[in-house]
Amino acid sequence: MKKILSIILCIGVIISMCACSSGGKKEEGTTKESEVGDKGLIGITTSMYTNEGLTIMCDTIKEKVEEEGYQAVIKDANLDQAQQTKDVEDFISQGAKLIIVEACDSVGVKSAFELCNKAEIPVLSVNQILGDDLLELVTGSVTSDNYTAGYEVGKEVAKELDGKGKVCILTYDVAFVCRERGDGFKDAMAENEGIEVLEVFDGVCTEDEAMKKTEDWLQQYPDVTAIFGNNSNCGVGIAAAVRSAGKVDDILVANVDGLSADIRNMEDGALDVTAVYPMKELAAAASERAVEVLKTGKCGEDPRLKFSLCTIDDLDTYKEYWGIE
Repeated sequence: MKKILSIILCIGVIISMCACSSGGKKEEGTTKESEVGDKGLIGITTSMYTNEGLTIMCDTIKEKVEEEGYQAVIKDANLDQAQQTKDVEDFISQGAKLIIVEACDSVGVKSAFELCNKAEIPVLSVNQILGDDLLELVTGSVTSDNYTAGYEVGKEVAKELDGKGKVCILTYDVAFVCRERGDGFKDAMAENEGIEVLEVFDGVCTEDEAMKKTEDWLQQYPDVTAIFGNNSNCGVGIAAAVRSAGKVDDILVANVDGLSADIRNMEDGALDVTAVYPMKELAAAASERAVEVLKTGKCGEDPRLKFSLCTIDDLDTYKEYWGIE
């Protein structure tokens, strides 16, 4: 009898311990869930999430606001301003506390900002350059000095061409961030009487588009000596076309962004000049501004961060920056 009683008591203790253990784990999980997102939703919409720099920016902002107890959702408009406006409408309908917009179109984004204003939801513009009329519609803006980046790249290209050559330029003026880069580059070219701009072609910002246009140029202008692309995608596309044509040693390739793909192309000799976007710094600044808006309803001054010129001489520095082995 005593033996049976001992067995029953042991079973009771084991069941009690299991119940306590199980209850503890469930409570821990509930606590973690309640800590994430209990302050509300933060909507983040970007023009092209597949862009390495914009991925870093969006993910950094998401991580930071979630540390503050908000739920953050990233939506990729994939260069479609109408889709981006719809995404903003969705965030508004979900009661977002803040909407962060990296605009597809510096003009077309106006309606999205107006929707935020009507709903009395603060909106933070990041990366994209806006006109003064649109700046009045946002709580704050975080950008970089894209004109100077394009200008400095142009100055270096002119230097490497010894002030004479024939140049083709890819622009994407619907996005002011790219337009400023192109304007800076063109102004640098204009300072050199010996440099002829063969063609400026607008509306290109993807790798495939840039590669196709470069292939056309190589047929149309066999004497072209330099080609400029407004972003990393263009730089990759131009480099691919020039490499395929076997003209890496004959044509100088330049762009603005200096993302890891650009640095790898430079290491391979297919890219000669770039300006490295301070994307990690921009992401940090945007994150700080987002938290500031959430806490105070106000936003500090636009930092207008500076790019860094990069040639083959600076390669190791920017391989380290992007974590390239």
